[in-house]
Amino acid sequence: MVSRGSYTYPRGLCLAVLMLWVASLAGVSSMAEEVDDETCLACHDGIEASLMKGSHALESMRPGSGVSCVSCHSGGEVHIEDPTPDNIGNPGKALAAEAEAVCTACHIPHADVGTIGLDPHRSQDFSCGTCHQVHGGNAALLIDEEGMFCQTCHAAVTNQFRRRSNHPLTDQAVTCMSCHSFTGESEPTFGHGPSANCATCHPEQGGPYIYEHQATSSFSTEGDGCTGCHEPHGSSHERLLMQGGNSLCTQCHGTPPLHRTRHGGIGTQYACYECHSATHGSQSHRSLLNPQLGTLVGGEPGSCFCHNIEE
Repeated sequence: MVSRGSYTYPRGLCLAVLMLWVASLAGVSSMAEEVDDETCLACHDGIEASLMKGSHALESMRPGSGVSCVSCHSGGEVHIEDPTPDNIGNPGKALAAEAEAVCTACHIPHADVGTIGLDPHRSQDFSCGTCHQVHGGNAALLIDEEGMFCQTCHAAVTNQFRRRSNHPLTDQAVTCMSCHSFTGESEPTFGHGPSANCATCHPEQGGPYIYEHQATSSFSTEGDGCTGCHEPHGSSHERLLMQGGNSLCTQCHGTPPLHRTRHGGIGTQYACYECHSATHGSQSHRSLLNPQLGTLVGGEPGSCFCHNIEE
């Protein structure tokens, strides 16, 4: 007999209950073991093909991957007994925090890579599935390789690409991913660095120059980089400039007094960039003057009545 409190139970009954309990545990363990990829794929036919192109190929398909259906989808042991969408974990439909907990079990979160917790996407309660499609074959598992999914939230930026002067995103000559990187970089604008990034496609403007225009360097205390003068997405002014005519230049440079007084004020009759055409930098003149300035004003190519262009 076995006593518990004021009750006494036959030892045989206790042993029988214990055996049933052990058997039930064994049944649960056996059920959990049965939730393998083959069990899942028996109902979810074709899912393995959607994983094969990416990094989530199942262990049964790509030995060594260490990935199984239950790596991302919890509750499989219950789901095989009652296969409804309500009792299986689905990171793609979960809250952002829940989805991130699943993904970061294997992947370092973006905020820990280089954005130091300041990722603006994180503050919007986006989940990994907002940009990534696990059952897809695009690079980095992005919803689309062109990054057109960015337009879903960045509608105002999308409209900038429709301006008169623009980067040809709508023609897909460039993509959002051409300039923006969301991992490994700490730039506030989430670009690779305003100046260095632009020079990837525009090396002729990137220098190095003997005489630099400080405004073009984002690493100079005097400059903001390319985006100090150019709208990176699109502008109503030519060459993606923020303002037209002399307005952009005169934000930093006043009109030199001698331009107004010498030779009848002829210096004020030209746009700044007509004379100072080497706006990004010059190999020949500290004032970034056009090497053909003399011809422009009716003299010799290498000289001008105000400047010696060869200096």
